[in-house]
Amino acid sequence: MPGPFTGRLAAWLSGTGSHRSFFRAVGAISAVRLTGGLLLFLSQMLLARWMGVEAFGVYSFAWAWVAVLGTLGGLGFAGTSVRFLATYRVQGAQAQIRGLLRFGRLLTLASASIVAVCGLPVIAAVASGSPYGSALAWAFLGIPLLALLALEAAYARGFGWMALSAVAEQIGRPAALIVFAWLLMKLGTGTTARGYVMICVLAYVVAALAQHIVVRKRIHALIGTGPAESDTRIWLRVSGAMLLLTGAQMIRMNTDLVLVGVLLAPADVGVYTAAVRTATLVSFVLTVTSVVAQPRLASMHAENRRAELAHFVATTTRSSFFASLVIGALLALCGQPVLALFGPGFAAAYPALLILIAGHVLVAASGPLTSLLTMTGHHAPAAVVYCLSAISSGLLNLLLIPQFGIVGAAVASGLNLLLTQIALAVTVRQRLGLSFSALGIRARR
Repeated sequence: MPGPFTGRLAAWLSGTGSHRSFFRAVGAISAVRLTGGLLLFLSQMLLARWMGVEAFGVYSFAWAWVAVLGTLGGLGFAGTSVRFLATYRVQGAQAQIRGLLRFGRLLTLASASIVAVCGLPVIAAVASGSPYGSALAWAFLGIPLLALLALEAAYARGFGWMALSAVAEQIGRPAALIVFAWLLMKLGTGTTARGYVMICVLAYVVAALAQHIVVRKRIHALIGTGPAESDTRIWLRVSGAMLLLTGAQMIRMNTDLVLVGVLLAPADVGVYTAAVRTATLVSFVLTVTSVVAQPRLASMHAENRRAELAHFVATTTRSSFFASLVIGALLALCGQPVLALFGPGFAAAYPALLILIAGHVLVAASGPLTSLLTMTGHHAPAAVVYCLSAISSGLLNLLLIPQFGIVGAAVASGLNLLLTQIALAVTVRQRLGLSFSALGIRARR
């Protein structure tokens, strides 16, 4: 006789067609993201070994700024696109789909380019004499490319092409970066951070153009040509909240690294970056399920399938938590050898790594709360949570980094992650009437 666990496993594997298709999508994008995650980790490890601790710190500091400003430059339209494309597809509104695609590309490229251009004189005035100045100036060229890459990936997710949405960023860019960086090293042109930043910009060019061509061709084959209608006012209103949300998220995610660079030395940035990149592997499963779940959450909400929505989120939460727990335990055991792969001096990040791992595991226990809020129209309260989270992250890091160095940054990051998830859970309960039950979500009666 099968036991209760075996019975639940069999039911999970042979569930409804909707759930089977979801987990097939998770499997497809997991394969892409696993390959890409390994490539990205390998690229960071090789760059660290080729550059050394200090130059790798300068490189990482520059790209932390690009990650923040590239997200802000996109004006939140990537998240807006996923939500509206999923809704328009349910409604069969192809004219609105065409209008959204055209408007999104023009808006994103224009706004991100303006951010990059305006940032250059600021760098010249503020950071010209610092070790980061030259690398920052070159890295800013990647801001429009990062914004376009995120937008095209969002378009692919909106059409349900989950694997395609991740290929360029997760596989194409790190693969190109490894090849270009290896050629740079073999040419003997030096191991400066500026040279590797330029190579990274080139990798973004290749990935962004390739993704744009493929996504545009597939969308055209599906909807063809025809009239385009624009709901510009609605899109921009939603994008305003999405901008606050994604911008605050990105600021919170990079505050610790940026402030380590400001308050400590470039070598400390390099060591701490190794810990951050390694700990991020724990959030792999939650990231994948959150990305795949977005259009499905939007569709369920649009069709008012509330009970199914709660069950779906509960299932994905439990799955992502236990997988993250296993990955976190393995990394905690093997953390020192893994950090040593980055090169001499990086093993010093092990205490910070353990703290960051714990933070990511706790986040996985609460599930895809941000995706749940944004895809059900509650992006504004989610944005408020993340704005407060960004502020608290800055305050915690300013308080702890001067006293405890990179360990203080890790404590600040982990504590901020926990407080943010608690605030998001309260928001989900208030706005959607859903509450936690045994590592899942259930509807309140």
